[in-house]
Amino acid sequence: MAITDLCEACKRNEINVVETSDDSSQPYKLCNQCHERLVKYSLRPIEWYNLAVVHSPNKFSLHDDFYEENGEAFQPEEDIVVTKKDKAPTLRDVRDNLESLLDFSITRWFLEDDVINALKIHDIQNTLSSVISRFYVTRNYEVKTRMLEIVADVLGASASGWVMRKIYFTRFLGRQPVVCHPKRD
Repeated sequence: MAITDLCEACKRNEINVVETSDDSSQPYKLCNQCHERLVKYSLRPIEWYNLAVVHSPNKFSLHDDFYEENGEAFQPEEDIVVTKKDKAPTLRDVRDNLESLLDFSITRWFLEDDVINALKIHDIQNTLSSVISRFYVTRNYEVKTRMLEIVADVLGASASGWVMRKIYFTRFLGRQPVVCHPKRD
């Protein structure tokens, strides 16, 4: 079984269900048990976390009406048993590993100073490389947006070459980024 055949939530079981309720262009790929917990707003924290890394916490089934930022369910429709291994990672758990820290940043409702400062500790070129890779690999608008926030808040001028190429390429295609449009009366 290939790793891509595993449930996005638990990362242990085979995919049995493709759930398109939140976004038909990026459906959840789940095992039967995690699908049941998703639709009942009863995901374990690590399952919520794993889905939020891929889909962002801004999807309806994952958002803050149903889950805290640590993945604990507010309004579960069934009882949830959470063991130590079912808890979502904390900033302390991931801060020393760049890829895990980038995953963590995606699961936050907002990119706050504690995460920004943890990202600033890592090598700028490695961070830029990972951010660019994630930006191009994902089809998720929210994840792309978070990568751009990291560029602005963490990398700043060190990412200006990539940002300028993006702006130039966008203009070359006949489109201007929204932030570059002059205000029209």
